[in-house]
Amino acid sequence: MPSERLLALVTEPGSLRLWDTEFVSGDPLDFPGYRSQLAEAAGRAGITEAVVTGLARIGGRELAVVAGEFAFLAGTMGVAAGERVVRAFVRAADLGLPVLGLPISGGTRMQEGTVAFVQMATVAAAVQRFRDRGLPYVAYLRGPTTGGVLASWGALAHVTFAEPGALIGMTGPRVMEQLTGQPFPVGWQRAENLLAHGLVDAVVPAAELADAVARVLAVTSTPAAPWAE
Repeated sequence: MPSERLLALVTEPGSLRLWDTEFVSGDPLDFPGYRSQLAEAAGRAGITEAVVTGLARIGGRELAVVAGEFAFLAGTMGVAAGERVVRAFVRAADLGLPVLGLPISGGTRMQEGTVAFVQMATVAAAVQRFRDRGLPYVAYLRGPTTGGVLASWGALAHVTFAEPGALIGMTGPRVMEQLTGQPFPVGWQRAENLLAHGLVDAVVPAAELADAVARVLAVTSTPAAPWAE
């Protein structure tokens, strides 16, 4: 499901205010064909980066939202996408707002090299600083959520929901089979198996996510926080 559609489904109508849309990917390594890939991805996804952030309401409560977009280069995290995530958590901490993360990603963006991989640590540190403020972070892992996105902002929530059937893991089954030469267990990285092993808290259809998040926020958040531009 595209991020725009999911956000419309989960947040209250008219409440979403986007943040940091000016942060878009450059081409730090002059990687062959990367600029054209970015242009094609923007045209296909209808947005300028693989992450959308903003301020919204769910169940009458204000919160920050961070949503991945798989149609933009498989939701991969480069420098700009990582910066959007970092700034969202910093702003949420400053405003005293909870965060809802909606990751979906094939991992870190290879076309940007080491600087993209460093964003994993930068994002994880921002999430931890947010948590240190005592504010709640709820994540909804969509299929697929893998690699550096899972390792940074995907796996650090206080409460973790997952989309039914979602593929969730550091490395996908095809890569694991190529590395080991052995067949990968069927369903091992699916949301339902992760639930059975205590790695996610619930498997929730997208249509029920708003109610699930509202229930969490009802017991973890203050009733209101100020809107900010």
